[in-house]
Amino acid sequence: MAWQATLLVAMLGLLLVACRSQIEVASAPVQVAVDTASLVALVRAAADADDVLLIEPLRDTQTEDLRQAAQQLERQGDYRGALQRLQQAQEISPNDPALLQEAAEMALYLADWDQAIALASRSFDNGPRLGPLCRRNWVTVQLVREQVGDSAGSASAQAQRIQCTVSAPVRM
Repeated sequence: MAWQATLLVAMLGLLLVACRSQIEVASAPVQVAVDTASLVALVRAAADADDVLLIEPLRDTQTEDLRQAAQQLERQGDYRGALQRLQQAQEISPNDPALLQEAAEMALYLADWDQAIALASRSFDNGPRLGPLCRRNWVTVQLVREQVGDSAGSASAQAQRIQCTVSAPVRM
């Protein structure tokens, strides 16, 4: 009888260990590689539409030089350097919505989801409510929400993006 109790305790112990190891394996996070270049391409493609006349504001020459330096660094694949140049430009023009969105796109390249959303949101807050920049803002938010598994947030951002495009009136 004593050996049966010992055997029962041993079996229960093995079952607990087996259950514990299964829980640990199931809770391990899965890292998935993200093609951030494709995300940025999707954001920029959202700007393409024939719904608006594009009007660009005049920029400070120093700000424009920093933007061009950032674009060159981006072409070279130095996204962190490009982001730094854009941050320098933001010190001169802190509320420039185009600079903020370009910085959000560099944050996308770097998979810095929090910064990408923060910058795209600031760009929207300071920018136009219609047109290409508005669509880029909301596609950035939509894609980041998808990356972090927030499907409701992604759907909400997609709905906002749709509102950035206004159909031309029917002319007779």
